[in-house]
Amino acid sequence: MTDVDAQLDKILNSFDKDGDGNLSWDEVYSRMCQNKNIKNPLAAAKSMFDHYNRDADTGTLSTQEIRDVLQSKKLKDDMKRTEKSLKAKVKGFNKKYDTDKNGVVTFDEMYQLYLKDPDFEEEDDGTSTAEEREQTKCNRAKSSCRYFFNAVDKDRNDKLTYQEIKEYLKKHPEFDLGPSQ
Repeated sequence: MTDVDAQLDKILNSFDKDGDGNLSWDEVYSRMCQNKNIKNPLAAAKSMFDHYNRDADTGTLSTQEIRDVLQSKKLKDDMKRTEKSLKAKVKGFNKKYDTDKNGVVTFDEMYQLYLKDPDFEEEDDGTSTAEEREQTKCNRAKSSCRYFFNAVDKDRNDKLTYQEIKEYLKKHPEFDLGPSQ
């Protein structure tokens, strides 16, 4: 049973006294009158009808009308949670990469953090010098940054704005904040 179905059942159990799966004006008004916390049952019943009665028929709320409103509300709630999560992810991204805290992430800021990441270290296999391994590490870090910036930096100015990061993360919810430090 979905959340919407559970809410619908709760509403029907509370209001649908004749068990026909629809809510009449009398059922809604009667239930509002029974609730001691409602000071104006007539206004409360009218408000409920105005909210749920999508086809504006005369005095009946169908199960489908109630379900449609509940699903619409669930969709809006889901969208709010998604937006909140997205904002938190952008904030986390900026906190990690915007090292000078000026509101944009530059290529150099990200590159410097990538250089500190052990994932870019080249293992000593005995065939290359420390200098060659360091150069390989720098090249890999730069290449990874360039790849990311090419995907995110829409105006190609080597600066990632809040909006650019947000748009990218919206399209790529699986995105991880990247290299550890």
